[in-house]
Amino acid sequence: MNAPTDFDIGPLTWVKSEIDLALERAEQALPAFAVDAADDESNRKQIRFCRTHLHQVQGALTIVGLDGVTQVAEAMEFLLEAMEKQEQPVDAAAVSLVNRSLTALRHYLDDLISGQPNQPLRLLPLYRELQAARGQSRVMASDLFFPDLRVRPPARSTATPKLERSEFEHRLRQQRAHFQRGLLAWLRAPRERAGIPEMLSAVKRIEAIQDLPSARAFWWVATAFLTALGEGGLPPDADARQLCSRIDLQTRRLLEGSSNVAERLMRDALYLVGLARSSHRTVQKVKQAYRLPALMAAEVAPAPLAEDAVRRRLRDVITATEEAWNRFSAGTAQALPVFRAQAATLTTVAEEVGQADFLRLTRAIAEVATFLGQSPARHTDALAMENATAILLAQNAQENLQYLGSSFAHQVDVMAARIHDCIAGTPLPPESELPALDEMSRQAQEKMLVGQVAREITSNLAQIEQVLDGFFRDADKRGDLVQLDAPLRQVIGALAMMRHEGAVAVLRHCTAEVARFSDAAYEPQQTDFERLAEQLSLVGFFVDAMQTGAGDFDEFVSRMRAGGESPAIETEVATVEQEVEQQKREAHALLVALKEQPSDAALRQEVAQNLTALQKDADLVADKELGQQAKHVLSALAAGGDAASQIDAAMATLKPEVPVAPPPSAETIQLSQATAAEVDAELLGIFLEEADEVLGSIQDNLGLLHKEPHDVEVLTALRRSAHTLKGSGRMVGLKDFGEAAWSVEQVLNLWLRQELEVTPQVLDLLGQAYGAFSAWVEHLKTGLGEVPDVSRMCVLAAALRDGDETGLAAAEGPVATVDIAERPDSEVAQAAPAVASGPVAAPDRPRLSIAPALAGIFRDEAAAHLATLQREFSLLEGDLAAPSSHEMYRAAHTLAGIAGTVGLATIKHLGHALELALVRRNHAAGRDSLEAFETVRQAIAELALMLADVAREHEPEPIPSLLAALDSLYPELAVPENVATAATPDEEQTAAELALAMPAVVPAAIAPPAAATEAEVPLVQDEFDEQLLPLFIEEAIDLNQNIAAQLRAWRSNPADPEPVRRLARLFHSLKGSARMAGAMSLGNLTHAIETRMKEAQDAGAAPIELIDDIDNAFDVIVQVVERLQRGEMADTPLEISDAAALEMVGEAPTDAAAVEVEQAITGVPRPEAQEAEAEAAAQRANLRVRADLIDRLVNEAGELSIARLRIEGEMRGIKASLLDLTENVIRLRRQLREIEIQAELQMQSRTAVTDEQHADFDPLEFDRFTRFQELTRMMAESVNDVATVQQNLLKNLDDANAAIIAQARLNREVQQELMSVRMVPFASIADRLYRIVRQASKDTGKRANLEIRGAQLELDRSVLDKMLAPLEHVLRNAVAHGLEDAPLRRSRGKADIGEITLTLVQEGNEVILSIADDGTGLDLERLRERGLRSGLLSEEDADDAERVIELIFAPGISTATQVSQLAGRGIGMDVLKSEVTSLGGRIEVLSSAGQGTTFRLYLPLTLAVTKALLVRSGDRQYAIPAAMIEQALDLKEKSLARIRDGREAVWTGNRYPFSYLPHLLGEPQALPEKHVQYWVLLLRSGSKRVALQVDELLGNQEIVVKNIGAQLARVIGVDGATVLGNGQVVLILNPIALASRDRLPAAVSPVPTVRQPLAADRSTATVPTVIIVDDSLTVRKITSRLLAREGYQVLTAKDGVDALEQMVAVVPDVMLVDIEMPRMDGFELTRNVRADKRLGSVPIIMITSRTAEKHRQYALELGVNHYLGKPFQEDELLRLVSGHVQELRHA
Repeated sequence: MNAPTDFDIGPLTWVKSEIDLALERAEQALPAFAVDAADDESNRKQIRFCRTHLHQVQGALTIVGLDGVTQVAEAMEFLLEAMEKQEQPVDAAAVSLVNRSLTALRHYLDDLISGQPNQPLRLLPLYRELQAARGQSRVMASDLFFPDLRVRPPARSTATPKLERSEFEHRLRQQRAHFQRGLLAWLRAPRERAGIPEMLSAVKRIEAIQDLPSARAFWWVATAFLTALGEGGLPPDADARQLCSRIDLQTRRLLEGSSNVAERLMRDALYLVGLARSSHRTVQKVKQAYRLPALMAAEVAPAPLAEDAVRRRLRDVITATEEAWNRFSAGTAQALPVFRAQAATLTTVAEEVGQADFLRLTRAIAEVATFLGQSPARHTDALAMENATAILLAQNAQENLQYLGSSFAHQVDVMAARIHDCIAGTPLPPESELPALDEMSRQAQEKMLVGQVAREITSNLAQIEQVLDGFFRDADKRGDLVQLDAPLRQVIGALAMMRHEGAVAVLRHCTAEVARFSDAAYEPQQTDFERLAEQLSLVGFFVDAMQTGAGDFDEFVSRMRAGGESPAIETEVATVEQEVEQQKREAHALLVALKEQPSDAALRQEVAQNLTALQKDADLVADKELGQQAKHVLSALAAGGDAASQIDAAMATLKPEVPVAPPPSAETIQLSQATAAEVDAELLGIFLEEADEVLGSIQDNLGLLHKEPHDVEVLTALRRSAHTLKGSGRMVGLKDFGEAAWSVEQVLNLWLRQELEVTPQVLDLLGQAYGAFSAWVEHLKTGLGEVPDVSRMCVLAAALRDGDETGLAAAEGPVATVDIAERPDSEVAQAAPAVASGPVAAPDRPRLSIAPALAGIFRDEAAAHLATLQREFSLLEGDLAAPSSHEMYRAAHTLAGIAGTVGLATIKHLGHALELALVRRNHAAGRDSLEAFETVRQAIAELALMLADVAREHEPEPIPSLLAALDSLYPELAVPENVATAATPDEEQTAAELALAMPAVVPAAIAPPAAATEAEVPLVQDEFDEQLLPLFIEEAIDLNQNIAAQLRAWRSNPADPEPVRRLARLFHSLKGSARMAGAMSLGNLTHAIETRMKEAQDAGAAPIELIDDIDNAFDVIVQVVERLQRGEMADTPLEISDAAALEMVGEAPTDAAAVEVEQAITGVPRPEAQEAEAEAAAQRANLRVRADLIDRLVNEAGELSIARLRIEGEMRGIKASLLDLTENVIRLRRQLREIEIQAELQMQSRTAVTDEQHADFDPLEFDRFTRFQELTRMMAESVNDVATVQQNLLKNLDDANAAIIAQARLNREVQQELMSVRMVPFASIADRLYRIVRQASKDTGKRANLEIRGAQLELDRSVLDKMLAPLEHVLRNAVAHGLEDAPLRRSRGKADIGEITLTLVQEGNEVILSIADDGTGLDLERLRERGLRSGLLSEEDADDAERVIELIFAPGISTATQVSQLAGRGIGMDVLKSEVTSLGGRIEVLSSAGQGTTFRLYLPLTLAVTKALLVRSGDRQYAIPAAMIEQALDLKEKSLARIRDGREAVWTGNRYPFSYLPHLLGEPQALPEKHVQYWVLLLRSGSKRVALQVDELLGNQEIVVKNIGAQLARVIGVDGATVLGNGQVVLILNPIALASRDRLPAAVSPVPTVRQPLAADRSTATVPTVIIVDDSLTVRKITSRLLAREGYQVLTAKDGVDALEQMVAVVPDVMLVDIEMPRMDGFELTRNVRADKRLGSVPIIMITSRTAEKHRQYALELGVNHYLGKPFQEDELLRLVSGHVQELRHA
């Protein structure tokens, strides 16, 4: 078994599902490829599909770091690309090879996930087959060998001595000579190993003079290679010889000044070391350091793999077997047959797999199934456990089928024996015989547990990171850090439970850091933030890795840091491969230039230099073809002849060999169609960015060169910078710039090659170059200044290059500049391609009316569509009879659409006319008309001129004559009868196939039955255009709405010709759009309707039957469009009854009639100018936005409101704290004043006894202050400072409050605007409702008319969507159950046509939707009978009409005598009530026998934001919608008692049943609080009312309605939830719905009364009240929280006077009193309480810091019940308070 690798499968698990999906799709594409039709384009497209998905797989493998597997995928993609381009013969063998490769790739990745090591060399045989299929003769195994090249050799014990460059080169040349001598000796006698010791010695000495570890690494590996070669551990084959030669080339490269090593060379060397069979210490060290044994594939043949499809079936059937067995073991007896069937299938699939031991295991499972099938009662727990273990063993085995060994065979033996014992009834031994299976089961359970815990930890970490991120961005959010305590503790607990102590330590440190951040004195530091973020990220990564097997946190951290950190002492350097790629690009560019200028001697010399360097490095990277092509070009150049053929071959080699990417996106196509000026401008921008970086590097290196003229590395860097400027300048067309940089580069190349000393002339040249290039770049950026004259600099460069002293003298002088205006136009264009002249408008042309930015976007897109028109038209010129392509009229359609969107009506009309003409051309007889062809050419030319006008910011001018000419082109002709008879057999077969689908789409709506078989609407096949179809659906929906409105107008007044004219226009537009999108059958149906419209126009007044026929046909059109909108095909059968189809039969149009219809439609007058302007204005004003985006914006606006409320709450808290601070400052001032008075008295007393030495001074002349007096004055100043700060804070708070109010107003306006976007008129579904009534009338044979009133009312879109289906059912019920048939209606004196009225009225935030019919009403007797029979109605409720009517909402209850498609199942009204209830609405039903029924639905206007009143009941808060609140009553006790005793409130003549809110919520024992005043809300919704008592009103607030889920949504009276500013979740209640619930439990009568003097009068139905009297704010708050948690109502007072004032209104149950307080101390308060008859019996507990016995005795004498010292014991205080409360309650 190979050693495990360190490959982290975590990233692979993240993308594995996407890789599997792509591989599956690639495999599906190949079977569709027909080898015998490989030349067919449609067949090659299947290969392209396969390659596209494989390209995605390759990208994913590259990301996760599977380099070797990526090589295999790339080879597969190369092969597919060659097959697609027909460069490779496509045969069954090639397709089979790709199939096998896809399967092997999938298996390899599955093995990695299941724990197998990452050894790409296992794929080597397959990789060689792929490369051989491509014609690659020699394939290296190291292509798939990717060790970690970041490993460095062991550190030396002593530092490497620093050598001078000359000394270093001298030693290197010596060792290279030794190496070459040894290599020559070994090549002469490889078997004798002669020369290897000399090579080894040379390599060791070279390694010894390398100072950096990265430079030593290769020579260390080379030492191991030569050591193994010398010991005979490696054969002296071609690979070893080639590697020795490349080591010599690397020595030469080191001599040239570059220590970079080719990655390929390093990989080849390590591969051979990995193969070496040597025990030498050096070889073993290299193997261990690079972990080579783990990367080498095992030398055993893998077990035969099952087919991929079989493996997938096996996995699926094991899962199904396990599921069936679990269900049976859980007690589901019905699962036993399923288990037997799955077990049999499992055995069958196992036989296909061909693994004997696995087959035995599945047969054992099948025996259990057979045994239980015969004797189900003999199922035991032991058998259940053993069979489950067997299934688990099979599940683990199928993941590693090819790796099963002898241990698995033993496991199967033991497992089968235990199962046989269970079947035979033999007791099993208690000890486990399968420790491996026990471990497997334990691992499975552990994996599941770890997954669950990891998900919880990830959720908590996400919350922690979110809060910390908010604090990192805004340190003022320090208060949010308190929320992190709970999630941090949970994560720490979870990780501690799993014994990851390292992670726990990190998180505890994070907790300490968060606590430090919470300190107000902490000043935020960026380093602290970054360190904490890094630690949390580390824990998060570890949690992710836990699910893929990571078990030790410290090891995980070490591996991550080892993988992510590079040695600090080394700088990143380019690899040889990167340098070669750069050289290849440069050589390719130079060869392109050489082909254009073959006689340029300087260019030939530069090409030769580049190719020489490339040839040297080609061998290092193992690219033989590159070296050979470079050699051929060099030979041709040296010969001086034409090297064109060699250059072409070399250019093909120099192009990087990467698989062609999948087809480009639309953006890429658009970029490819951009103008040259646009591309040049973009390239120039990129060049300028790069030039800035290069010039900065030149400036730095030039300074270094002045200091160190002998530094070769600096001079090399300057040469590289000049080379970059040369290449980049030439790329963007700056030829002069590139030539100037090239001249400098040539000088530097000469100096470096000949190792010359840097002279002042060279420094002068570099200084001039830097100044000239900087000025040039600045000019290109700004267009200011002048282009520098670089001629003197070029002369100086030439003189230095050629050694011309005369030229050097002539080149002295400053760099001149040339005015840009003096340069030739071509030069200016090349120098600044991004500068364009502004538009020059003609004085008599109107300016463009749209914004320039919008015009630019339009021009870019329109240019692409115009190019498509021109290209497709040029193709038509070659074949006039060819049909118009989809691309052509799609381009015209899109061009017209985008022109209309931006408001360019002229281009829109011309594009639309051209589109219709092109569509008609495909159905016209004379499509090859030259005259028509020229008209189309003229239209395309005029569109080009109009776009040119837009580019010049001119308004395009309309061309009415061209529009008329286009409209007259290609008249459509109907299919004549003789065409049908002359159809070919193929055509007949196609027509027969279409006829099966056509009746579902195109009913015979227009012909009498006799003629229907002779000439029907031509049957054509739909050819949907995927790009145009969404546009057509969007347009068809709008057209259908307009058609429905005009049909209703026509039905109301059949004699009015205006609706007919408009309908003709609308149907014509619909027909053209349908055909353009490829919905040909829909277009034909619309064309047939146009014929009937022509009849109506000719007849003047149309009969009602004709309108009915057109209505019915239009219904079919609407259904087809709706199906297309849902993504279904148009030929899906519609449910159209036979009767309806017969009614829609009409006469088919003849040829003449068709032409006449077309002329009539096209002859309809065009809209007037005003109408066109209005249409354009509407298009400019409207913007289509996705509904989910609006919902998200509304939700985010609501979240802003919640955030604002939170800020307001925080500000209220700050203001309350500042007011408390004000009180404390006042008190402190008073106390300081007393201290100052005492200090003055001390000073006077000290003056009286002063020493005699001060007797001559008056007291006013000599102040005698002690330290005490000084401190009092300092404290007074400090108090004044605090007061000033407090006043400033109050002012700032007021300013902030004003800003918050302004922000609230803006937020409310934004919210209202967004809500108006979310609202849609009810009329948007009116057409559908009309159609429902019409269809129901036809199905039942009744006649009904629907009238909708208030359709302009707007509702929330989500409300309307949810209510659409229930409304349809109510309307169907009204027709089926409510309305009588015509004879019965006439007998009752009613009109033949039944009336259904749908009325919408808004009341507050509710919409009342009433549906009334004038039918027979509800059959209450039948309902009563069915309710009693089903048990849904009791005998006492049978006489209650409301209870009987409510039965219609019970599932399964229906008054229909028979079940039909429309009604009778008894589920529709149940659905109606469920939907209304889920929306927070309710239903009222009114029925009158013989007069009809009315359904009244109360629905919310919106589901997003609403006004609500926040109330408190007990310790909970609720929201009540403000729309249902009629009045809030502020009552005294007597008024409340009157309402309570009468059980109702009366207001403005209306009665409101009385309830206490907690009682409605299911808390019948809840008690109200005692207050001076009590709040009762009078609520109304529809006709129902209720009076509701609450404990406190918290104020009105605009709330954001949140979804409460499916469970709570079904709770009656809970309409939703909202989140307050403090984060509290509050339920939105509907108290009227709560009060309407049946059989509410009896509740305690709420009797909140003021306490009376006598104990017998004390009320027991109140919440116990405790008053805390203490001047300390801290004591008041802490004690209040303690008592509130225990359910007491708490009052607080700051001194005795405040307490007496509060107890005037409320008598508490217990008093907690301090002694020392301002205004009235505790003793005085106790005396006053005991002297008051009303308060005298209230228990008093005194809590004070005065714990002396005299104070205690004095308090007890005054009447204090208990005396406690501070700090008090919480348990003792609660015990005392509870005891007194219970005494009062039982008194």
